Amino acid sequence: MTHSDADRLTALVADEGALVVGVGHPLCGDDAVGSVIAGCLAARFPDRVIDAGSVPENFFGPLAAVEGRPVVFLDAAAGAGEPGSWCLAGADALVGRAPDTHRASLRLLAGLLAERAIPTWIVGIAPASLAPGAPLTFPVARAADDLVALLTAALVEAPVHV
Repeated sequence: MTHSDADRLTALVADEGALVVGVGHPLCGDDAVGSVIAGCLAARFPDRVIDAGSVPENFFGPLAAVEGRPVVFLDAAAGAGEPGSWCLAGADALVGRAPDTHRASLRLLAGLLAERAIPTWIVGIAPASLAPGAPLTFPVARAADDLVALLTAALVEAPVHV
């Protein structure tokens, strides 16, 4: 994570009213991180955060309803750096990369949202382990806590979108 990534993420959520979507498989170690973050936020901000679990494509309806506001996906992303580090990238970062757990469905969703003039971003959190049945590893859990704090502050500042 760079300060510019944190600043841009804050601006997307606080200033531009982004919808935050957590993606992850709850039974595959660090792959659960996006869902874990969304789960921490969704009860307090139900109109701004969705926990899509391992099937983000099932949430196309609510995603398409944001009417031009950005959508920010949170997901484990191999190649994002050291375990627990994270980066913010436009959805075009998914193009041309090898498929992983959710990339194909996120690429498809990003394309469908782009057709509706909805900008799409990805917060990729580098996993340490995707072992079935494993909990989040320490560096990824720490990153999740940091992102929950950052996103909570941004969501509190955000204007209400109806």
